[in-house]
Amino acid sequence: MSGVQWEWLWKLRLPYRIQIFLWLIFHRKLLTSVERFRRRLSIDSLCEDEEDLDHLLRKCPHAQDVWHAIHNIGLRGAAADTSLKEWLLANLTDVHVDPNWPTKFAITLWYIWKWQCSMCLGSTELIPMDKGVFLYHKFQEILHALEMTDQLHSSARQEPREQWVRWEPPERGWRVLNTDGVVRGTLGPAGVGAVLRGDQEEWIIDFSEHLGHCLAIKAELRAVLHGLKIAKEATMRQLLIQLDSTAVVSMLTMHSLCPSECSGIIQQCKHLGLFVSWVNKGW
Repeated sequence: MSGVQWEWLWKLRLPYRIQIFLWLIFHRKLLTSVERFRRRLSIDSLCEDEEDLDHLLRKCPHAQDVWHAIHNIGLRGAAADTSLKEWLLANLTDVHVDPNWPTKFAITLWYIWKWQCSMCLGSTELIPMDKGVFLYHKFQEILHALEMTDQLHSSARQEPREQWVRWEPPERGWRVLNTDGVVRGTLGPAGVGAVLRGDQEEWIIDFSEHLGHCLAIKAELRAVLHGLKIAKEATMRQLLIQLDSTAVVSMLTMHSLCPSECSGIIQQCKHLGLFVSWVNKGW
């Protein structure tokens, strides 16, 4: 097929690797269990039924669990009572109530494929228990990244200008806690770090911690929790917390969905937050 016929795919708001993944689906180039068995890359297929693309993405019990989890958080797309190609096109190209549904739909397909591959390779520890909540936060993360990319492209078309960026001290009597968490991959090795500074820009304390394997959201929350414990021990009541995760801020200040494994950390943060003043300056 000519490249013109696939212009709609390359215009979807998606990371490039997921666009390539969709192209492979439409060209039936994904390495399913049946194809792996045919090439003698495995001794059998993952499912009892013959695993073609339709089975892998829609009919396999593992895939159905993911779609049920998506429905449980209030997300629905085109019905799955048509052929695979019609179903894919309806969800990716039709107009939906949620304008971001094509992006969320493609991300869900991507993770169904990744998790199926993990099961084939015996790496089930990389599969989250609560897939719906995991995907909800993954949608927010990717959509935010795409929005930032759009802004960068837009600003790149404008006349460049210099802008100085630096840490600003808080008002007199306040302390600032800057935290960050980092994870390699989706559920890879994680670590956190934070710095506590005063209104005269003085360096009060810093810390870092290795967390093992966890979600990025959990790493961010662990950094905040550690910082709050230090603030409580030092009897600080005027504390400004600055971090770069809007999802974490939403969980701590509102009733946003959160992964079940993070609920305990959030409760501890909210309890410790009673000892400080929560403000959103700098968030």
